Amino acid sequence: MNENLLDVLLYLFEHYPLGEVQDDSGLRDDLDAAGFLPEEVDDAFAWLRGTDVQRQQLVAAPGDGALRLYSEIEGERLSSACQGYLLRLQQHGILNGATREIVIDRLLALADEDGEPIEVEQLKWVVMMVLSNQADPTAYAHMEALLLAEDDDLAH
Repeated sequence: MNENLLDVLLYLFEHYPLGEVQDDSGLRDDLDAAGFLPEEVDDAFAWLRGTDVQRQQLVAAPGDGALRLYSEIEGERLSSACQGYLLRLQQHGILNGATREIVIDRLLALADEDGEPIEVEQLKWVVMMVLSNQADPTAYAHMEALLLAEDDDLAH
């Protein structure tokens, strides 16, 4: 996974509401002061633009109950644990068919060329970033509650 790009995205996610992030000089100055390179910042803004459901050009909106078959490349990059987690999120109503596709697209955009598999923890961050950039705050709140419940389960 492209760790430098992920670092910029996580910094933005932790310090700014992603739905309101604008590619402006003030934010670029802040990211520069935080030590990020201009190329990494450009990549992060391009990545964020891809989370906008209106910008995604799906051939047809997938139904919420549609079975998702993964291509060979997707199967190599997304472990069975990631695929199962995505299915679980959809079954819980946190992701719908369209947001699931955006999450998969953004995960693959983060993937390294070496084909290193994406981990479930990385998937969770991407889901949170995509949902924070959507118009429906309910799905984001449900995901946040699920993550808190998972943390509680791990603590016990």
